[in-house]
Amino acid sequence: MKAVVVVDSPQGKTLQVREVAAPVPGPGQVLVHVHAAALNRSDLSRTQKHYAPRPVHIAGNEMSGEVIALGPGVTRFAPGDRVMALADGSYAEQVCVDEDVALRVPDALPLLDAAAVPVSYLTAHDALRSAGHLAGGESVLIHSVTSGVGIAAVQIARVLGAGLVMGSTRRADRAEPLRAHGLQEIVDLARAPDFSRAVLEKTGGQGTALILDAIGGGVLAQNLAAAAVRGRIVVLGMLGGTEDTLDLNLLALRRLQLIGVSLRSRSLAERAQVCRRFEAELGPRLADGTLRPVISRTFPLDEALQAQEFMRGNLHLGKIVLLP
Repeated sequence: MKAVVVVDSPQGKTLQVREVAAPVPGPGQVLVHVHAAALNRSDLSRTQKHYAPRPVHIAGNEMSGEVIALGPGVTRFAPGDRVMALADGSYAEQVCVDEDVALRVPDALPLLDAAAVPVSYLTAHDALRSAGHLAGGESVLIHSVTSGVGIAAVQIARVLGAGLVMGSTRRADRAEPLRAHGLQEIVDLARAPDFSRAVLEKTGGQGTALILDAIGGGVLAQNLAAAAVRGRIVVLGMLGGTEDTLDLNLLALRRLQLIGVSLRSRSLAERAQVCRRFEAELGPRLADGTLRPVISRTFPLDEALQAQEFMRGNLHLGKIVLLP
């Protein structure tokens, strides 16, 4: 089968399209014919020093497609079922997926859109609900709001009954379409690098109850200043780096919580729990179209390297998807 493989080059790691052996599903796994595979920042981060190297040769970590074979002991799916899943090695024509981290694709959801669901929507739901404990009526600030996770977080926050939904970006014009998805206030980092002041103004001086931070290094002090008393700051990305300075006095005086989340570091059982919680609370909203990914652009599988370069340019809104 055709797959996109991570290889070494004189300039560092790069991608090559190669013919590789088709995978064989093991116990508890399903073999999926990949219809679409979405790109994520973690795909780029495999070549950056602040992510530990992983023994993965085929790129990608989420996809949608059709089940074509079952491994021993599979009970949740049958051949012909449409699925979407967290799946290492998804930049390929076929991939094996543990059935516990696969989700059934609703009939009304196109497989193209479904490929953009697993990483963004599971991450956003886990950060908002399980880590951030978002309650009805609470305000939330979503950094990097034009990303796949950011857009998913906007939609999910509205479904969960959030009060004021704010999003930060360096390209405010690109975030304007997200008002139709539930975004109420845009924090323009290009005009107001000190975003804590903007957040305090938009919240009547109270600060925001919850912050979803995909930036990481460089914004912690402002996150603390922008948070309300007893606020929660959930760190789910490190676009700005992995190190920062923490004012413990402010953290203590305002009784703030600083929480880190990652799907990739969790066990299979833990990721399965994340999937089941998402299905239980938000599955119906995905089926009725309330939740729907924004697809920026598609590329053929052969152009995976060009697709990643397009992602590096930060000119897109939503997800980039490969089509095998």
